[in-house]
Amino acid sequence: MTAPWEEAEDQNIIQTLKKTKRKSLIRSILISITVSVVVIIAVFIGAAQLVDRMSTNALFSEERYMSISSPNEYGAGFKDNRGFLSGVLEMQTYKIIGDVPIPWKNRWLNYNAWWFPFTTGAYGGASNLTVEDPRMKQEGYEYYRGYNSYNGQREMAFYVPGVDYNGKMLNDLAELNQMNGDKRVELAVSFDRDYSFEEAKNLLPAGVKPVWYWVDTYDDREGFQFKPYPNENHPDKMNYPLPMSANYGVYGFGVRPDWDQASPEDFIGSVTFGMKKKDIHHGEYQRIYNYLRKDKAAPEAGDVRILGVVVTGTADGLKSLQGKAYVRAAVLGAVADKY
Repeated sequence: MTAPWEEAEDQNIIQTLKKTKRKSLIRSILISITVSVVVIIAVFIGAAQLVDRMSTNALFSEERYMSISSPNEYGAGFKDNRGFLSGVLEMQTYKIIGDVPIPWKNRWLNYNAWWFPFTTGAYGGASNLTVEDPRMKQEGYEYYRGYNSYNGQREMAFYVPGVDYNGKMLNDLAELNQMNGDKRVELAVSFDRDYSFEEAKNLLPAGVKPVWYWVDTYDDREGFQFKPYPNENHPDKMNYPLPMSANYGVYGFGVRPDWDQASPEDFIGSVTFGMKKKDIHHGEYQRIYNYLRKDKAAPEAGDVRILGVVVTGTADGLKSLQGKAYVRAAVLGAVADKY
């Protein structure tokens, strides 16, 4: 038999072991909680820093691309809606028509870590409005004039030299005669052929201010559907190419609100820099770069050929373009009052 004092000693040992286990368990739980909290804080700090870097890169990428792909359009600020490892930028833009700024549109840009499957993003968006023009309908145009969906202003369009548009090219220069001469006007002028930068500058009459130069970046004329093709529903008819919208497919360079000089080197520099960054527009930068340089190591200023310009000024001032042989087409964009 076990002596009473031995039983008491066993009970003490058991109690001591239980207390030790309980303290050890509590300590382990506290350590786990502390480690978990530290890890969670570290993860969120790291995620916040990563999102901040992705947001900065996305904004810089879009602003750089806008500088060559958005005629006479500039950034006016942004909102950044951030989530966990993702976010969406809402960018506001504006135009300067003569000396009058006009709010133009909002752009939404999603960004996220490529390996993260859940995103905070914006989907869809506004597209251009199209309104039937009685004169265009009467003259047999197969397309409508485009309008900005945010403010109702006209969208510019461009006609590539040498492309057969079946004679359906807009020339809005006559409309200047119907305007108040002090109206501020934006006009997309398409040339009859390609010109060098210096030639393009010298073509324009004194007082006509070019704010953007449209560059030939069309390496694959068939790929851009620059040739008539059969109509699927009416085999006896042909579909003809459409003009290039200012919102897609045109590239160039121009002045900025804080800098009134423009040169082909600006365009080459933007394309070269964008190509090296390898962002979401890398494929377009690479295509343009290769087309400009042809068989040389790198493109030069002389490789930049100008197909047209965007000019701004008063309605009276832009009338000097009427009757110029080098103007193949001219499409009105935004129009604003002086006050």
